Order: sequence, then structure tokens, then C-alpha cells
Amino acid sequence: MTVWLAVLAGASLGYVLERGDFCFHSTWREVFTRGGDHTLLKAYLTLLLVSTPLVQLLVGFGVIDPYIAPFAWGSALVGGLVFALGMVVAQTCVSGMFYKLGHGMLGMVVALAAWAVGDLLAYRGPLNGVRESLQDTVVHGGTGGGDQHVLFDWIDTPLNWIVVFIAVLAMGFHLCMGPVRKSEDRAKLLDWKPLGLAAAGVLSAAWLLVAINGNNYTFGTSGVPSQISRWVSGDDVGTMWIPLALVSLIPGAFLAAKRSGTLWVRGESGARYGQLGVGGLLMGIGAGIAGGCNLGHSMVGVPLLSMGSIATTIVIILGLDMFVRIANKIPKSQSPSDY
Repeated sequence: MTVWLAVLAGASLGYVLERGDFCFHSTWREVFTRGGDHTLLKAYLTLLLVSTPLVQLLVGFGVIDPYIAPFAWGSALVGGLVFALGMVVAQTCVSGMFYKLGHGMLGMVVALAAWAVGDLLAYRGPLNGVRESLQDTVVHGGTGGGDQHVLFDWIDTPLNWIVVFIAVLAMGFHLCMGPVRKSEDRAKLLDWKPLGLAAAGVLSAAWLLVAINGNNYTFGTSGVPSQISRWVSGDDVGTMWIPLALVSLIPGAFLAAKRSGTLWVRGESGARYGQLGVGGLLMGIGAGIAGGCNLGHSMVGVPLLSMGSIATTIVIILGLDMFVRIANKIPKSQSPSDY
């Protein structure tokens, strides 16, 4: 049962991500460097506005009991920045590496291998002590106390609720007014509204599949290579839901590319392979330290209102902006190229 439910969830998400070319790096790179095209940003905001209330209803009615990690500011800050640097160097995100491999980008094999090495360094190698030290920087407090925090633990005054209300209004306003560029390279891809709704639907439905199987989280990449290595060694690693769901992004994306005519099998230049290798390694390390990546934190954790996921996502976005600005000052012959 675990295998088929995980494959269904992962393949569905891979299908949607490929149909919209929905990469977290591209989402913010477009905003920062390409003349204000907010197509993917609008899709991401739609995802949050739809999936957050759906997931909160599932939690409120006791349908799901998700794992919410303690809010460790050190891991969010350091891990988020390292992860953001990796995205800028590789010109993609971790979930992007999986669905783009299914799309035909063979260079992603190098990126995924390097990401796995980075993860192993953070969990089972010399960086394990650094990771554990940073994850010990847990923020205590909130109205609920304890170590596990969601946003509601910190909203204890009418003023804070007003801030949340204004944030929701701002996202809604941007959905209506944010600039969108109609370009030929997105002619075969989903527009922001169906893309955001489809992603929200898949991510929310995945929680129901998880509940059927008795697991407590849907998607993520942090710790997956380490979990697989322990499983290969014969150790008891519990459920393999997340590794199975993650790998299933690839066939789901392949099916989407094949059906929509966007499948393009090709390799990369030597320089590009180097960028993918270095960027993948940094993302593996950063996600390991942060306890999550753009998928586990920004697309799954934020709708849970996890303070750790919210903080890490903000750091990733700000870090990506900073590193993109730095990269733009490097002569074009030396800067990472698009693909």
C-alpha cells in the first residue's frame, strides 16, 4: 500500500510541476532579474492561499497529524542561505532537479548525485556536528510554549491577526495586479491560475494519502539520501514514503512532457555540468542543515504554518535575491548560464 500511494502522490506532483515548469528558483529569479514577470510567483501565491486553509481544516478536524519540527533559527538562517546559494549556482531547485530529469535534462543526474553527497555530508559525514548544533538553536516561547511551533502559537493579540489579514490581502492583490509576461517559451505550459490550483490540489490530496498509510509528512528531500543509505545497509529506517514519493516525480514529469510535447532529451556543456555539481552539493548541505528544502519547507511546511518553514522560506528568498545580485555583477562569460 505504501508503495502505490507514494508513487501516486509523487507522480501527480511531478506531472503538475513539469506542466508548469514550476521551479522555486525560477519563481524568484523571474521577479528579481527578468523584467517583472510574476507568472510563477502568482502560481505559488495561489498554491498557498488555497492549500493553507485546506490543510488547516484537515488538521483541525483531526484527519491528519503532521510532523512539525521545532523552530531552530540557526538552521533556518545558515541552511537557508547555503541552499539559496546552491540554487543560484545550479540555476534550479531540488524539486526542479527531479522533474527536469523527467523532462529530459540529463545534466540533472549530476546535480542529483551531488545533492545526495551533500545530504550525506550533512547527516552522516563531517558536517553532522554542525547540523546538530544549528538545529539545537530552538526558539522557545509562543502562547503554546514548548519546542514545536506553528504560526498560531505566536498570534496572541488582535494586532498580530491584523498583520496576517493584511498579508493575505496583499497576496490576493498581487494575484489580481501582478505583471505576467506572455512569452513563447510558456506557450505549452500551464498559466499561473490552473498551475497554482493544480499544485494546491495535489499537495492537499497527498495528506489524505499519507493519512491512509499512517505517515506524518508528504514531501521533502532533506535526509532522503541518508535514509536510503541506511536502508541499503539493512538498518530499520521506518517508512519509505518520502523517498518513494520523491523519486516518483521523475516518471510523473516524463509522462507530462511526453503528453504535452515538451520532452527534450539532451546533455549539457562541461561548464554547466560543473555548475550543476557545485549547486547540487550546496543544496544537499543546505537542505540538510535547514531540515528541509523548497519542497519540504516552502510548499509543504508553509501551508502547515510551521514557523521553521516560514522562516527558512524567507531566508531562501532573501538569500536568492542577494546571490542573484552578486551573480549579476560577474561578467556574463563567468556567470551561470540558463538552460
